Amino acid sequence: LFATTSPLFADGGHKNYVGSKAFERMKKLAGNWEGSTDFGQGPQTMKASYKLTSAGSALIETFHEGTPHEMVSVYHDNKNRKLTMTHYCAEHNQPKLVLQGMDNSLMTMDLSPESEIDVARESHIHSSAIQFEGDDKMTQMWTSFKDGKKDKVVKIAFNRMK
Repeated sequence: LFATTSPLFADGGHKNYVGSKAFERMKKLAGNWEGSTDFGQGPQTMKASYKLTSAGSALIETFHEGTPHEMVSVYHDNKNRKLTMTHYCAEHNQPKLVLQGMDNSLMTMDLSPESEIDVARESHIHSSAIQFEGDDKMTQMWTSFKDGKKDKVVKIAFNRMK
């Protein structure tokens, strides 16, 4: 009996999640990526990966993969089917960003009012933007805040690893 029912328990009979237009675009990032950026010490290469989980209802992004500064962000639709992301940062905080706009190639997210960040005192990621350049290229811009104001923008040009 167990052998015939174990696949049912394994997947729980859950259907794959179909989300908002923004989340469906993010799901296409699943896989491994390599990026180039400059943190002020010259060009650096970094790795990132995207993995779907929870029956396709969440996307896990891992930045600086395999380094001491590895960070994770989880993208999902909120209760209103609006793309939301929680970033588990090396700054030891978890800013929550929410979709602000999206056209065919550019998606922008800003700090959510629901985020538990002390904007005036905590260094944190305050916004992000992704410029999609086909299925295998993208540029990300991450804006950080420090002491209540814009600190810097980090721009990362990514290519999908094949």
